[in-house]
Amino acid sequence: MSSPVRHIAHLDMDAFYASVELLRYPELRGLAVVIGGGRSGVPQTLEDGSRRFAKLRDYAGRGVVTTSTYEARALGVFSAMGMMKAAALAPDAILLPTDFDSYRHYSRLFKLAVATFTDRIEDRGIDEIK
Repeated sequence: MSSPVRHIAHLDMDAFYASVELLRYPELRGLAVVIGGGRSGVPQTLEDGSRRFAKLRDYAGRGVVTTSTYEARALGVFSAMGMMKAAALAPDAILLPTDFDSYRHYSRLFKLAVATFTDRIEDRGIDEIK
C-alpha cells in the first residue's frame, strides 16, 4: 500500500508590511520606502489632497528598520538595521511608521484566501503560514 501524496507549503510573505503600505500609498510604488522608527514618519495630507512624506535623512533616534521595499533593499537597507545606518545608505528614501493593525487586517484576509484551499494551516505570525 502506498501512502497518499501530501503537499506542504510554507508561505512567508517577503516585504509584506511594505506591500500593505504601498496599497495605502500607491504613489510610492517603485520608490525606496523604509518602514519603522516610530511615529515620526506619519505622512501629512496637504490642502490640495496630496501628501508630504518624511525622508529617511530627517530621522533622528535609535529605531530599527521593520522592513523596506525592494528599491530600498537595492540600496542596502534591510530589516533590523539601525535607522541611522539606513539613513546613511538611502537618505532620500521615504520613511513610514509601522501600522500593525493594518498588517494584521491584511494578514487575516490572506489567510482566509488560503483557507479556501485547505483547512490545515499553521499560523506562524502576521506574514507567515505553513
